[in-house]
Amino acid sequence: MAILFRNRPGVLGLLVGLACVSALGAPSQALAAGAFLDAVLASVAGKTVTVSDVAIGRALSLFDLRPSEAPIGSVEIEQVVNAVLLEREAAQLAIGDAPEEVEAAWRAAADRIGGMPALLAWMAQEGLDASWVKSLVESDLRGQRFIDLRFRAFAFVSDADVAAALGPGAHAPEVRAREREALGIRAIDRAVKEWLADARTRHAIVLSDTGAGDVSPPFSMPPR
Repeated sequence: MAILFRNRPGVLGLLVGLACVSALGAPSQALAAGAFLDAVLASVAGKTVTVSDVAIGRALSLFDLRPSEAPIGSVEIEQVVNAVLLEREAAQLAIGDAPEEVEAAWRAAADRIGGMPALLAWMAQEGLDASWVKSLVESDLRGQRFIDLRFRAFAFVSDADVAAALGPGAHAPEVRAREREALGIRAIDRAVKEWLADARTRHAIVLSDTGAGDVSPPFSMPPR
Protein backbone atom coordinates (compact mmCIF):
# COMPACT_ATOMS: atom_id res chain seq x y z
CA MET A 1 0.00 0.00 0.00
CA ALA A 2 1.43 3.38 -0.97
CA ILE A 3 1.04 6.32 1.36
CA LEU A 4 1.00 9.95 0.30
CA PHE A 5 1.78 12.78 2.68
CA ARG A 6 -0.39 15.80 1.97
CA ASN A 7 0.70 19.02 3.66
CA ARG A 8 -2.07 21.42 4.45
CA PRO A 9 -3.38 23.28 2.53
CA GLY A 10 -3.53 20.22 0.35
CA VAL A 11 -0.16 20.29 -1.40
CA LEU A 12 0.72 16.82 -2.63
CA GLY A 13 3.75 15.54 -0.80
CA LEU A 14 6.14 12.66 -1.29
CA LEU A 15 5.14 9.11 -2.16
CA VAL A 16 6.90 7.62 0.81
CA GLY A 17 6.33 3.90 0.95
CA LEU A 18 4.86 0.65 -0.21
CA ALA A 19 4.18 -0.78 3.23
CA CYS A 20 1.16 -0.38 5.49
CA VAL A 21 1.52 2.70 7.66
CA SER A 22 -1.10 3.97 10.07
CA ALA A 23 -1.59 7.52 11.20
CA LEU A 24 -0.50 6.52 14.70
CA GLY A 25 2.76 5.20 13.29
CA ALA A 26 3.47 8.23 11.09
CA PRO A 27 6.73 10.11 11.55
CA SER A 28 6.35 12.70 14.29
CA GLN A 29 7.93 15.38 12.07
CA ALA A 30 5.16 14.98 9.49
CA LEU A 31 2.42 15.21 12.10
CA ALA A 32 4.07 18.21 13.71
CA ALA A 33 4.11 19.92 10.30
CA GLY A 34 0.36 19.45 9.98
CA ALA A 35 0.55 16.75 7.32
CA PHE A 36 -1.99 13.98 7.06
CA LEU A 37 -1.73 10.56 5.55
CA ASP A 38 -3.56 9.87 2.31
CA ALA A 39 -3.52 6.20 1.44
CA VAL A 40 -3.45 5.12 -2.19
CA LEU A 41 -6.43 2.84 -2.85
CA ALA A 42 -5.76 1.97 -6.46
CA SER A 43 -3.64 2.64 -9.52
CA VAL A 44 -5.45 2.91 -12.85
CA ALA A 45 -3.22 3.05 -15.92
CA GLY A 46 -0.60 4.76 -13.76
CA LYS A 47 -3.01 7.24 -12.15
CA THR A 48 -3.49 6.90 -8.40
CA VAL A 49 -6.82 6.93 -6.58
CA THR A 50 -6.48 8.02 -2.97
CA VAL A 51 -8.73 8.05 0.07
CA SER A 52 -9.06 11.82 -0.25
CA ASP A 53 -10.12 11.53 -3.90
CA VAL A 54 -13.01 9.29 -2.85
CA ALA A 55 -13.88 11.50 0.13
CA ILE A 56 -14.00 14.63 -2.06
CA GLY A 57 -16.08 12.72 -4.60
CA ARG A 58 -18.50 11.85 -1.82
CA ALA A 59 -18.67 15.42 -0.54
CA LEU A 60 -19.48 16.91 -3.95
CA SER A 61 -21.50 13.95 -5.31
CA LEU A 62 -18.95 13.20 -8.04
CA PHE A 63 -18.39 9.83 -9.77
CA ASP A 64 -21.90 8.65 -8.78
CA LEU A 65 -20.89 8.83 -5.09
CA ARG A 66 -23.11 10.20 -2.36
CA PRO A 67 -22.20 12.16 0.79
CA SER A 68 -21.47 9.89 3.74
CA GLU A 69 -19.41 9.89 6.92
CA ALA A 70 -19.24 6.07 6.89
CA PRO A 71 -15.99 4.24 6.14
CA ILE A 72 -15.09 4.03 2.46
CA GLY A 73 -15.73 0.57 1.05
CA SER A 74 -14.70 -1.40 -2.00
CA VAL A 75 -17.82 -0.50 -4.00
CA GLU A 76 -16.97 3.21 -3.86
CA ILE A 77 -13.36 2.53 -4.78
CA GLU A 78 -14.54 0.60 -7.85
CA GLN A 79 -16.82 3.51 -8.80
CA VAL A 80 -13.85 5.88 -8.83
CA VAL A 81 -11.72 3.37 -10.76
CA ASN A 82 -14.48 3.26 -13.39
CA ALA A 83 -14.60 7.07 -13.40
CA VAL A 84 -10.85 7.23 -14.09
CA LEU A 85 -11.29 4.91 -17.08
CA LEU A 86 -14.12 7.03 -18.47
CA GLU A 87 -12.22 10.27 -17.86
CA ARG A 88 -9.09 8.88 -19.54
CA GLU A 89 -11.03 8.03 -22.69
CA ALA A 90 -12.76 11.41 -22.68
CA ALA A 91 -9.46 13.26 -22.30
CA GLN A 92 -8.01 11.44 -25.31
CA LEU A 93 -11.01 12.63 -27.34
CA ALA A 94 -10.85 16.18 -25.89
CA ILE A 95 -14.36 15.78 -24.48
CA GLY A 96 -15.47 18.00 -21.60
CA ASP A 97 -12.59 20.46 -21.85
CA ALA A 98 -14.61 23.55 -22.76
CA PRO A 99 -13.87 26.26 -20.14
CA GLU A 100 -17.51 27.28 -19.88
CA GLU A 101 -18.53 23.65 -19.20
CA VAL A 102 -15.83 23.28 -16.55
CA GLU A 103 -16.91 26.50 -14.84
CA ALA A 104 -20.56 25.44 -14.92
CA ALA A 105 -19.65 22.07 -13.38
CA TRP A 106 -17.64 23.85 -10.65
CA ARG A 107 -20.60 26.09 -9.80
CA ALA A 108 -22.97 23.10 -9.84
CA ALA A 109 -20.70 21.23 -7.42
CA ALA A 110 -20.71 24.26 -5.12
CA ASP A 111 -24.49 24.54 -5.33
CA ARG A 112 -24.84 20.95 -4.12
CA ILE A 113 -23.37 21.97 -0.77
CA GLY A 114 -24.99 25.38 -0.46
CA GLY A 115 -23.09 27.63 -2.87
CA MET A 116 -19.57 28.80 -3.62
CA PRO A 117 -18.98 30.48 -0.21
CA ALA A 118 -19.87 27.19 1.49
CA LEU A 119 -17.51 25.25 -0.79
CA LEU A 120 -14.65 27.69 -0.22
CA ALA A 121 -15.21 27.64 3.54
CA TRP A 122 -15.21 23.83 3.62
CA MET A 123 -12.01 23.59 1.57
CA ALA A 124 -10.30 26.11 3.84
CA GLN A 125 -11.48 24.29 6.97
CA GLU A 126 -10.16 20.96 5.72
CA GLY A 127 -6.99 22.35 4.14
CA LEU A 128 -7.94 21.27 0.62
CA ASP A 129 -6.32 22.93 -2.36
CA ALA A 130 -8.99 24.36 -4.69
CA SER A 131 -7.10 23.33 -7.84
CA TRP A 132 -7.01 19.72 -6.63
CA VAL A 133 -10.73 19.68 -5.82
CA LYS A 134 -11.57 21.37 -9.10
CA SER A 135 -9.51 18.81 -11.03
CA LEU A 136 -11.79 16.08 -9.64
CA VAL A 137 -14.86 18.07 -10.70
CA GLU A 138 -13.34 18.29 -14.20
CA SER A 139 -12.66 14.55 -14.23
CA ASP A 140 -16.27 13.83 -13.35
CA LEU A 141 -17.45 16.24 -16.05
CA ARG A 142 -15.32 14.59 -18.73
CA GLY A 143 -16.58 11.13 -17.78
CA GLN A 144 -20.21 12.26 -17.87
CA ARG A 145 -19.75 13.98 -21.22
CA PHE A 146 -18.17 10.82 -22.63
CA ILE A 147 -21.21 8.83 -21.54
CA ASP A 148 -23.49 11.46 -23.10
CA LEU A 149 -21.73 11.41 -26.45
CA ARG A 150 -20.76 7.74 -26.68
CA PHE A 151 -23.85 6.07 -25.19
CA ARG A 152 -26.75 8.38 -24.34
CA ALA A 153 -26.82 10.08 -27.74
CA PHE A 154 -27.25 6.71 -29.47
CA ALA A 155 -29.70 5.10 -27.08
CA PHE A 156 -32.85 4.18 -28.99
CA VAL A 157 -35.97 2.50 -27.66
CA SER A 158 -38.51 1.45 -30.26
CA ASP A 159 -42.28 1.35 -29.90
CA ALA A 160 -42.01 -2.43 -30.10
CA ASP A 161 -39.61 -2.44 -27.14
CA VAL A 162 -42.06 -0.38 -25.10
CA ALA A 163 -45.01 -2.58 -26.08
CA ALA A 164 -43.10 -5.74 -25.17
CA ALA A 165 -42.10 -4.32 -21.78
CA LEU A 166 -45.63 -3.16 -20.89
CA GLY A 167 -47.44 -6.22 -22.13
CA PRO A 168 -50.87 -6.54 -23.76
CA GLY A 169 -53.57 -3.93 -23.43
CA ALA A 170 -53.93 -0.19 -23.79
CA HIS A 171 -51.53 2.06 -21.87
CA ALA A 172 -51.73 5.78 -21.29
CA PRO A 173 -49.18 7.98 -23.10
CA GLU A 174 -47.53 8.98 -19.84
CA VAL A 175 -47.12 5.33 -18.88
CA ARG A 176 -45.52 4.58 -22.24
CA ALA A 177 -43.24 7.61 -21.87
CA ARG A 178 -42.06 6.52 -18.42
CA GLU A 179 -41.38 3.00 -19.67
CA ARG A 180 -39.49 4.31 -22.70
CA GLU A 181 -37.31 6.43 -20.42
CA ALA A 182 -36.68 3.52 -18.03
CA LEU A 183 -35.74 1.21 -20.91
CA GLY A 184 -33.38 3.85 -22.27
CA ILE A 185 -31.65 4.26 -18.91
CA ARG A 186 -31.19 0.51 -18.57
CA ALA A 187 -29.82 0.26 -22.11
CA ILE A 188 -27.28 3.04 -21.40
CA ASP A 189 -26.25 1.38 -18.13
CA ARG A 190 -25.68 -1.93 -19.91
CA ALA A 191 -23.64 -0.28 -22.65
CA VAL A 192 -21.47 1.59 -20.13
CA LYS A 193 -20.88 -1.59 -18.09
CA GLU A 194 -19.88 -3.51 -21.23
CA TRP A 195 -17.49 -0.72 -22.22
CA LEU A 196 -15.95 -0.62 -18.73
CA ALA A 197 -15.49 -4.40 -18.71
CA ASP A 198 -13.57 -4.13 -21.96
CA ALA A 199 -11.58 -1.09 -20.78
CA ARG A 200 -10.47 -3.02 -17.70
CA THR A 201 -8.85 -5.60 -19.96
CA ARG A 202 -6.90 -2.87 -21.77
CA HIS A 203 -5.52 -0.95 -18.80
CA ALA A 204 -3.43 -1.93 -15.80
CA ILE A 205 -5.50 -1.71 -12.61
CA VAL A 206 -3.98 -2.45 -9.24
CA LEU A 207 -6.05 -2.31 -6.05
CA SER A 208 -4.22 -1.64 -2.80
CA ASP A 209 -4.70 -3.90 0.19
CA THR A 210 -6.07 -0.79 1.91
CA GLY A 211 -9.23 -1.15 -0.15
CA ALA A 212 -9.79 -4.70 1.07
CA GLY A 213 -11.41 -3.30 4.22
CA ASP A 214 -13.31 -0.17 5.17
CA VAL A 215 -11.23 3.02 5.24
CA SER A 216 -12.08 6.03 7.39
CA PRO A 217 -12.44 9.32 5.46
CA PRO A 218 -9.63 11.79 6.25
CA PHE A 219 -11.97 14.74 6.75
CA SER A 220 -15.60 15.60 7.42
CA MET A 221 -18.31 16.12 4.87
CA PRO A 222 -19.33 19.74 4.31
CA PRO A 223 -22.40 20.91 6.22
CA ARG A 224 -25.55 21.11 4.11
